[in-house]
Parts: sequence; structure tokens; C-alpha cells
Amino acid sequence: MTLFPSLTPVTFSAPAKVNLGLRVVGRRVDGYHLLRSVMTFFPWSDRLTFTLTDDALIRLESRPPVTTRPGENLVYRAAEKLQYLAGGRRGVIIRLEKSIPAAAGLGGGSSDAATTLLALNRLWGLELSAEALSTMGLAMGADIPVFLGGHAALAEGVGERLTPLPHLPVAPLLVIHPGVALSTRLVFERFAGQLTNDESPISIPDARRGEGLVPLPGNDLEPVALALAPVIGEVMEALRRAGAEAVRMSGSGAAAFGVFATLEEVASAAEEIGRCYPGWRVASGMTFNEHPFAVEWKSWSRGV
Repeated sequence: MTLFPSLTPVTFSAPAKVNLGLRVVGRRVDGYHLLRSVMTFFPWSDRLTFTLTDDALIRLESRPPVTTRPGENLVYRAAEKLQYLAGGRRGVIIRLEKSIPAAAGLGGGSSDAATTLLALNRLWGLELSAEALSTMGLAMGADIPVFLGGHAALAEGVGERLTPLPHLPVAPLLVIHPGVALSTRLVFERFAGQLTNDESPISIPDARRGEGLVPLPGNDLEPVALALAPVIGEVMEALRRAGAEAVRMSGSGAAAFGVFATLEEVASAAEEIGRCYPGWRVASGMTFNEHPFAVEWKSWSRGV
């Protein structure tokens, strides 16, 4: 039984994530690196609209296109996995409106895939467990489980071990992408154990409670990413000059963010940097600890 009738479009936001700190702590025998990273959500979002159909076809329309063929997109792959479990009898039209830059370390593709898994699991009435969805998501991308979990979290292992951090203090951030795509695979291939040796904590004044964030380390992937894309260093320096209290690269790059005391300071820095570097994409806002889909899910479970 589906929640919504066929041909009724349903739209969801798929937010970006930021890594407030990222340590590489080891490597598995299969070559995958083991991480410890605190991840939370940021209001730079894609939008996905799902329209159920009766023709058992998956159609994906992405604006702008992300991959050469729709079948290469994580959204399509997620829908295809669920369709297989539904016996191939379900169809859907998915319209993806991209805003989060690709290959930026912001988890845009993973967020889109997680939203697709959550939405179609409900819309197609599959009732798969959170554990089943997480296993399915992890097979497609290490960042997908945190979006499925619905909360800011400490992610360990390759991203599959999550400790929710629902009370993580929120932070005013300015996130900048310099327009350079950086391959996550290449960054990890080039990583050879270099550490930032940056143990300075990110101290984030909580805009709601006035509390500071527990100490978080730097990002061990920064040296590799800066060697591959030196413009990331220019972004980080621009954030420092604009008054950021702490600066980090997110994930494997190429986006970086600055932590500011207030949203007013963020807005001022965004205007200054946008004027000086018109080719960079700039987004400002407050981090948040609960995925918007988690809010929707609670409403559905109450029958709203």
C-alpha cells in the first residue's frame, strides 16, 4: 500500500553535509580507509520530486545533468535497487534539481540517493527496515548511511558505524566551492598517512544555547587535496581573511567552510568573498542536526 496515490508528485529536500572534523585512523585489507568524522547537515540542498507511475519504468530527469547517462546516477541506482525488491512492478518519474556542487565533499549525490531510498521505500509500500536501507546505501556510497540515519553523527569505520549526535551545537557557516571537481577516489589513492597535525578544536558558539562544541580535529585529507587542487588553499585563506574563527575543508574537498560567531558575520563575509571571487559558489547558513526527511517521517508515522 502506498502513502500517496499514483501520479501525485511529492517533493523532498536533500541537504548537504559538512565534516566538522575528519581523521583517517587506519586501512582495511581491502584497501578502504577507516575514518572518524563528525558530520552534520547544512542548508545547501537539492530537490527531488517523485511521481509514481503504473508502467514499471524508472525515469530520471536531472537539471543540470550530473552523469552522462541517467543509469550512472546514484538516484537511478537507488531506485533500481528498490524496484528489484518490489518485483519490478513499480514505476516512478524522478525530477532532480541540483544545487549542491558535484565532487565537492558535501555529499550531494549521497544525499540524493538516501532521499530516494527513503522516499520510494515509503511510496512503494516496501516497509524495509532502517538497517536494510543502510546496508543497501553503504554499498553505493560511504556517506549515504548518515543521511539515512537522519541525525548529525560521529561516523566510524568506512561510514557504517554511526553514533547520533542530536544535540550537537549548531554553527553559522560560510561554505565555498571554487568550481573545481575533486575525485574522492583520487584523494584517498594519494593519501599516504600524512596528518595535518592540526589539533586545534573548532569552538562553535551555539546560537541557541551559548554552548561550545567539543574539541574536533582538522581534516587529514587536506594536504592531499591541496596538492591536487591548490585553489582550495586560496578558499581557506579567503575565509580566514574574512574573519572565520575556524576553517576546514569538508570531506575530500574541494569545498571548504568557515565558522563564524553569528549569521550577520557570515552574510558580511559572503558578500565580501563573492565580490572578490565571482567564480566561486558561496552558500551561508546555520548547520542543523536533524534531516528534513526525519521530520517528514515522524509526521507520516503519526498519520498526518
